[in-house]
Amino acid sequence: MGSAPRAVVVTGLSGAGKSVVTRCFEDLGFRCVDNLPLELMEPLFAHIWRSVGPPWAVVVDVRTPGFAGSFPEMIGRLRSAYPELRLVFVEAATEAIVRRFSETRRPHPYRNLPLAEAVERESGELEAVRELADEKLDTTGLTPHELRAEVAARFGSTDLALPMVVRCESFGFRYGLPPDANLVFDLRFLPNPHFVPELRPLPGDHPDVRAWLERQPEVGTMYERIRELVAALLPAYRREQKSYLVVAFGCTGGRHRSVYFAARLARDLTAAQWVVTVQHRDRNREG
Repeated sequence: MGSAPRAVVVTGLSGAGKSVVTRCFEDLGFRCVDNLPLELMEPLFAHIWRSVGPPWAVVVDVRTPGFAGSFPEMIGRLRSAYPELRLVFVEAATEAIVRRFSETRRPHPYRNLPLAEAVERESGELEAVRELADEKLDTTGLTPHELRAEVAARFGSTDLALPMVVRCESFGFRYGLPPDANLVFDLRFLPNPHFVPELRPLPGDHPDVRAWLERQPEVGTMYERIRELVAALLPAYRREQKSYLVVAFGCTGGRHRSVYFAARLARDLTAAQWVVTVQHRDRNREG
């Protein structure tokens, strides 16, 4: 992954995915401005290069009247003043753009023309702008996750990039699966503190329950296997630019074994510098 530039100007075809690209930059820690009037660009870039702070991504396009004619000269002046500036042109096949506008029912900026003709006209008018671009980003066959990974690979991350948050959740199967769980581990085969009278009323994160579970050899063996698997998977999920990952542990009632595993994994992942939250969905249910 490369280092983030000081500023990026994003332009391109309507419906090609500039809004999604902008959200990608936001997730990477950029400060983003959409549909900036051209007369404000030079004052903004003077401010950017005088100040410290996160990098910027500025979106400009044909929503500004006269954009195709006036933008090339302006970007030339900005590049002369700020050589580190990078220009990104976002494009897609005409068929893909027509389909996207048809699905969202948003009007194309050239709404007085048939949709396919409007796309072709805009593409022709912006060809000179496209030729000036440092990066051409074709979104035709990319899913949002793939596009986000592509933007991260080309433009790097920053100290303000949003980290992936791992939620360790416990639950009881008798009350249903968590609907947003990504990884689910069924612990109902392990020894159950519910059948130890003095432990039954205590939750799985109580010291007495923890001590009892840790005396059961299969508990420690299974925990280590799960921990190793999750540790191996987390970097792969992060490479896919996933924002949240839910690791869910289930036992019969959600009070003992699942609570113990979720709490223990959360401690270990926190120690390994992951951003972790814990949720015990059914810990306080009776039964």
